[in-house]
Amino acid sequence: MLFFVLPTQADVQNKAIHIYQDSDLSRHIESSLAIQQGIKVAFDEIGNQIDGYDIIYKYLDHRGNVVRSKRNYNVFLDDPNALVIYSGIHSPPLIKNRVFINENKALTLVPWAAGGSITRYPAEENWIFRLSIDDTQAASEIIRFAIKDKACKAPHLLLEDTPWGDSSLLSMSEALKEYDIYIPGVTRFGWNLKSKGAHTLLNKIISKGNDCIVLVSNSIEGAVIVREVFNFPLNERLPIISHWGITGGDFHEKITAKMREKLDLHFIQSCFAFTNPNQSEFSNNVFSRLKKFSGGTIAKPTDLKSAAGFIHAYDLTKLLIQSIKQVGLTGNMLRDRDAIRLALEDIQNPVHGLIKTYNKPFSVFDEKTNNDAHEALHQENYCMGKYGVEGEILISQDKP
Repeated sequence: MLFFVLPTQADVQNKAIHIYQDSDLSRHIESSLAIQQGIKVAFDEIGNQIDGYDIIYKYLDHRGNVVRSKRNYNVFLDDPNALVIYSGIHSPPLIKNRVFINENKALTLVPWAAGGSITRYPAEENWIFRLSIDDTQAASEIIRFAIKDKACKAPHLLLEDTPWGDSSLLSMSEALKEYDIYIPGVTRFGWNLKSKGAHTLLNKIISKGNDCIVLVSNSIEGAVIVREVFNFPLNERLPIISHWGITGGDFHEKITAKMREKLDLHFIQSCFAFTNPNQSEFSNNVFSRLKKFSGGTIAKPTDLKSAAGFIHAYDLTKLLIQSIKQVGLTGNMLRDRDAIRLALEDIQNPVHGLIKTYNKPFSVFDEKTNNDAHEALHQENYCMGKYGVEGEILISQDKP
């Protein structure tokens, strides 16, 4: 079922551009809503209008389904006012539909999905840009933390059986070679994993002598797995070093603070959080705007769920706004999309974001010489994090 915002009176009377989101508004709605808030707060800073055009938002629900996501893209492509489409937490729709997206020149911004191949379409004309964790680069930080910080000597990779899991297996296996681990233990699991199945998988992992789990999972299955780790005796609970997918939902509610006290659980994040000490005046102003925008549902940093979605979408939208300002809008969306794509690859002024100040974050993609061209974040922008007592995400400020 498609879910979208109907045109408003302003949409009919005034010049308008449509900003789409194609994401999971069913199983992982927390991350999708956080992304929506980040986009809206960034545009709200410029009065929800740019170059004489009002901003209208339209939301499509793919529910994690690749085929449904492709249908949603067709809705976007059929809309003469559609300018850009944001994705959500899931990598498989973007990986599976990458050729379709690029062949149809659908300007796509990625503030969450981490699959390495998403932005690496083997052509100079590349229509997908990401400001998020990238599996290709994140693996090194996750594995470094497992081996160096957690003293893990026999890690076991516990991965979703999806294209995201495939991507992670390749990058993590490569990262482990640096530590002379060439054939790691690997277990795959599917969506809708149940407690019994998770317990069986974990029992096998423990019996093989593995001393930590490197987890690649979204929040639903992640909560099932971590709950089962908790159900083992204390001396058999392996440390868990996770990709950040577990933070995209209500994981922190299912795995309570009391449970987390008895678990060794860390996950990768980008190196900014509103819960960090010593917030800048800029970040305080952004959060104040978010509080007003939320209508009272967000009063303090711990109220912001799936915070990375907001942070990344806000910064990514600031880059989009700068690109639009560079080239303007003509009202011909096909022409405007292409102009903005080229402008994103040549952002001329520094853009101050929450994570960092972006100086030419994107460039022209080349598979051999510029493979990270459409990645705004890099390994130096990645940190490890953990949950605090209120379910907030606390970012480690220590970098090696």
